[in-house]
Amino acid sequence: MRSSRSGTTPDRRLILHVPQLESLLREAGRLPPLIEALIRLGGEPRALDAQSPQGELVAGRPLPAAPLTRRLDRPEDAAGAWLRADPVGLVPDLAAVWLQPEKDFSPGTWSRELSRLLEEEGLALELTGRGRGYIALDTPPSSRFSPPWALAGASLELALPEGDDARRWRRLLNETQVLLQQHRRNADAPGAVPGSLWFWGGGALPEPAGITPRVQRIVAGDPVLVGLADWLELPCRDFEADIEPRPGELVEWPSRFEASAEDNLEQLQGFLRRAWRRLRLGRIGELELSGMQTVRRFGPRHAWRVWR
Repeated sequence: MRSSRSGTTPDRRLILHVPQLESLLREAGRLPPLIEALIRLGGEPRALDAQSPQGELVAGRPLPAAPLTRRLDRPEDAAGAWLRADPVGLVPDLAAVWLQPEKDFSPGTWSRELSRLLEEEGLALELTGRGRGYIALDTPPSSRFSPPWALAGASLELALPEGDDARRWRRLLNETQVLLQQHRRNADAPGAVPGSLWFWGGGALPEPAGITPRVQRIVAGDPVLVGLADWLELPCRDFEADIEPRPGELVEWPSRFEASAEDNLEQLQGFLRRAWRRLRLGRIGELELSGMQTVRRFGPRHAWRVWR
């Protein structure tokens, strides 16, 4: 688990990517037998890059999210450096201000005034119909930004940009929040106005010719993973409930938010059992189980130590 590299070829590797894995393991009162055994067997998991876990899993290196999702939203205008600038919700309480990155907002007067505010900084904001915002940059930013998957349960003050030009982006965050707060006070439906823009995923992509994908196909709905498949010219399809574990694939396992952590892990165990059996028989050369923060790697020798 100390290295992201192994001798397994892309056509023999199965990556089971469960974005909610860390929270499911943390929240579950009990673990299904196979998952409990794998957690124990896998030892200390390897940490993934906090900015780009998807890039590490698919390409073996971190890659910026903004130019990847830009390929889906504006394929004719995706070259160069980009920064995501997404409308998000803010929920204040007595202790802190909490972020709501998953909430959708329809453009309105607030979005036009945000665009004018950023124009004064020499920045052009473009909000797409999918709720994703973009800012074109001359060069990749030198700040580190917190991606949406790191914001769940996070207070605003602990998720602010850091780095050489962080002061500028923090100031812009504050100015957008002041402007949007004025709109919320005057709106008939305050909940329809976001609390802030959220900057993240900034950078430019290298030449794909220098990248060797770690898998041959992607089964996912995450826009970053779909963008990776498009950029690397890998086949990509949506997840289906009756999907079978196949070598050469990264499979994004979607948790059901209406179900408990225990129920989600029971469903996940069903897929893992089939994958584990194929790993033991040598039909899969390597199995990786990942969340957004960590990944565990298993080979056939592990499969013969756990019978489930």
